[in-house]
Amino acid sequence: MSALARLLDLIVPSTCAGCELPGPIICSACADALRPGTGIPCATCGHPWPVAVARCAECPAPLLTVRHLCRYDDTARAVISSLKDRGRTAVAPELARLMAAAIPAPPEGVPLVPVPLADRRRRRRGFNQAELLARELGRLWGRPVHAPLRRVDGGPPQRGASRSDRTRQVRGAFSVDASAPVTRGAAILVDDVLTTGATLGACARALRRGGWARVGAVVVARAEATADGSAVSDGDRPPECGWSPVPDAGTI
Repeated sequence: MSALARLLDLIVPSTCAGCELPGPIICSACADALRPGTGIPCATCGHPWPVAVARCAECPAPLLTVRHLCRYDDTARAVISSLKDRGRTAVAPELARLMAAAIPAPPEGVPLVPVPLADRRRRRRGFNQAELLARELGRLWGRPVHAPLRRVDGGPPQRGASRSDRTRQVRGAFSVDASAPVTRGAAILVDDVLTTGATLGACARALRRGGWARVGAVVVARAEATADGSAVSDGDRPPECGWSPVPDAGTI
């Protein structure tokens, strides 16, 4: 965050990152709007469907679990853009607070791993929003935060890219720092938005290659989209999409 931005935060009355009305950094109305889509969440990835499923076509491989705070709608887009594009870093602790209240904490001792930015993108932005979220979540949940991942190749921005382009752009883009401790345990990736799962999937593969046996993820918002990138409504994906029905919801 630039010195000018920090100065403006001190002298300009605070406005909500979602609705831009005067008040807290995320007002109560916008906080209430940051909710998952309606439906029954997939037991693996949390995508909402009209029936209980153990795993669905939206589950990003090879992640074992994905949990999110809210659907990537207009409110979530405005709040996250205020953080990433306008440098309002005070948004991150508020988002983390909402996430910690809505998402169960990972098992004790499981580290949180922020998705890294390319060096040039981080220098330009001044921070990595995933790292800000991870550090605050780690504090609230009482979990360690590790940063073993490195972005090998910056590549073009993922925002606005199609599913196939996103997958191609991040193939082999992440590696584990050689100095990072090797573990056979679990890790939880942290990021702001899950769109197609390409970035999180690439990070999970890198961690698996580096010695982590199980990898999950938590994100602020999840976009609900079809393979061609167009939005879908809750429950409009037919059963033949590859759902794995849950025979007994009590066993999830």
